[in-house]
Amino acid sequence: MGTTEGSTDSSADRTDAASSKTVSEGRASDSEGTAVLSASDLSVSYGKVAALRGISLQVGTEEIASVIGPNGAGKSTLANTISGFLGYEGSVRYRGAEVADRTVNALVSDGLIHCTETRDLFGYMSVEDNLRLGAYRRGEDAGDRLEYAYDLFPALAERTDQHARTMSGGEQQMLAIGRSLMGDPELLVLDEPTLGLASVILEDISEAIEEIRDDGVTVLLCEQNVTFAMNHADRIYLLENGEIARQGTPDDLSGDEYIRESYLGG
Repeated sequence: MGTTEGSTDSSADRTDAASSKTVSEGRASDSEGTAVLSASDLSVSYGKVAALRGISLQVGTEEIASVIGPNGAGKSTLANTISGFLGYEGSVRYRGAEVADRTVNALVSDGLIHCTETRDLFGYMSVEDNLRLGAYRRGEDAGDRLEYAYDLFPALAERTDQHARTMSGGEQQMLAIGRSLMGDPELLVLDEPTLGLASVILEDISEAIEEIRDDGVTVLLCEQNVTFAMNHADRIYLLENGEIARQGTPDDLSGDEYIRESYLGG
């Protein structure tokens, strides 16, 4: 145990939809035996307040799994626990090893990278300096990783010398994700990447997430924007009051009456 203290579709459209569903179901099925991340009976408390209670989930190789739920449901607590910042009861395993048995530095070196809700940028440092900090443990290929980040977010390439604090919220979010990618993640934990962003920036983030997955990165997406999560995830976990209330594929949950009424506007 890892316990520590403290319209009518055309025929082609229907074929494409069926193919997409098969791919999604295939990823979910394949991941059963190849989970990059798994949690079992995971509980986390802040003093006497239980933040997570009996959470079980998994994320398969090259899969996007999303944890959705309202503000205060425990999504950030889950992300922080998975990344090694919080003690817990139960089990959290990354690549088969218990997270509690490893330091945060060791997890990062092994490819578990966390892009936090607060972004944690260095405001008086330039875009490029912020990005290069993300590769401090992978200095040998920092140049290649920098080029990758700029290709993914061209807006950053136009602002290499700009201080992070002077950028818009959307630009800062791109920078935060770009810096996370500089660490060459195997598992990327994204905590609320769309929070407060304009629709035009959402499109950029959306395209980037698909490119990240196509490049072989496994993603755990903790996201309050349920529609955004449904559009990208292979599997969904609904977190409410610290517990998993629903789980399944986007197709499964988009047909769930409770999900539709509570999170998708009916």
